[in-house]
Amino acid sequence: MNASIIDNIGKIISIFDHSPLYLALTFALVTFFCFFRWLFKDLKIEHVFRHTLNSKIKSLKNAIKDGMIDKGQAAHFKQRYATLLNQKVYGVKNGVIQQEVIGIIDNSSEITDFRYFATHQYVLSVDAHGRLYFNKDKIKARAFDAFGLLVIGLSIMAIGVLVISASLAFGLVIFCPGLLLYFAGLDHFPAKQGMRKRAEKEIEKYYQNYEGCDGSKTVKK
Repeated sequence: MNASIIDNIGKIISIFDHSPLYLALTFALVTFFCFFRWLFKDLKIEHVFRHTLNSKIKSLKNAIKDGMIDKGQAAHFKQRYATLLNQKVYGVKNGVIQQEVIGIIDNSSEITDFRYFATHQYVLSVDAHGRLYFNKDKIKARAFDAFGLLVIGLSIMAIGVLVISASLAFGLVIFCPGLLLYFAGLDHFPAKQGMRKRAEKEIEKYYQNYEGCDGSKTVKK
């Protein structure tokens, strides 16, 4: 197995030595993907499909405005409309989590970005008392999934590099999806611990204020 790998690596080096164009194309492709990722590093899937969200909001607004639905449907549509509108503003999909996030942001003197919690939304939960907290199980699961994407991406890229020795075109066809999976894995990781700590402090301050006012909510320890 080791001898086979070494032999394939030798073939790849030989191809690049005899055909500098192949090396240039491979280098250009990797550089392009790296530049593309840097250029759109802040672009999330929600941004890509934002027009779909806007269409849903507009459709619900028109349905409510037309008044061609019964009261039960109207109430449901209004609730759904409010949830989607909040999703657009705050970047958080879950309606229950939205309400807590809105309260925290509205009562914070430090948070100036309405989408402050958007990057954390997939690792947030609300406990039985209605308190927002960072779910450690979700954090671990998301990190595990991200690591899996990295491993799969790197494995496919390695196979692509080996196949290049036989066919440049076919090798690149295999290599490119691996590179995409690798970048997807990097973006899938939860936000850095420092960012979570700052968000946790804001959450804690919010519930401490509730404790001081009416005791209806307490800080999750």
